[in-house]
Amino acid sequence: MNDLWLSLVQYFLYFCYAAFLGWIVESIFRSFQEKRFVNAGFLTGPFVPIYGFGALSIAALSYGLRNAHPALLWGTIMLAPTIVEYVGAWLLERFFGLTLWDYRDQKFNLQGRICLRFSLYWAILAVGFKLILEPLLLSQIQALHPNLAIYLSGFLSGVLIIDIVHSSKLVFYVKSFVADLQEAVSRGGSFFSLGNLISHSEEARRRLPLEIRRILKPLNAFPSLKRLVLPNLQAFPEWIQEQLKKRLGKK
Repeated sequence: MNDLWLSLVQYFLYFCYAAFLGWIVESIFRSFQEKRFVNAGFLTGPFVPIYGFGALSIAALSYGLRNAHPALLWGTIMLAPTIVEYVGAWLLERFFGLTLWDYRDQKFNLQGRICLRFSLYWAILAVGFKLILEPLLLSQIQALHPNLAIYLSGFLSGVLIIDIVHSSKLVFYVKSFVADLQEAVSRGGSFFSLGNLISHSEEARRRLPLEIRRILKPLNAFPSLKRLVLPNLQAFPEWIQEQLKKRLGKK
């Protein structure tokens, strides 16, 4: 196998590994914050791609600055995740019209996309990742048989493509849902599109309509989306309001 092709396959696996570890970190942090399990991230599956891009940026910068002064090398590595976070936020806003994280309530923030507090967190994580996890991950990946690495990368790329397509559709659905909900509230009416789907039986009252169940994951994953829905709950019947408050962590 061509060495360049094998290197690309290995770094794709490295990206996936880092994205999975990022999902673990993000889910633990968010679950601890909200005192309930939160499946963090834009995707439905256990990957947060921004961590994968952050890991790749650290690897690329480490190679590009391998002969630079240590202060420049480590300073750049510590800044890399913050730059990736800013670019990621800009891309999501530009192409999806979404603000999935918002630091405007934090001191020393830049357009709500990055802030000093989390930049310090990312800097600490970047150093730990570079010193401990990167050598471990790369050694494990490089130890794989080339054929296994190819099959595994093919499988994971398929999973990610399907998840990205599904999650992108879901995001546009959430935006449409929120727009309809806000329109219903502005008219002083109810969310009529659910009217013929809601039964008044006790059995039905234990289960939210499909239209609402579909948006629970992105709402729980991103507080900025949740804040668009919670002020407009009056458009729903009381039993749906109660379930949504419980599912979305509102007391």
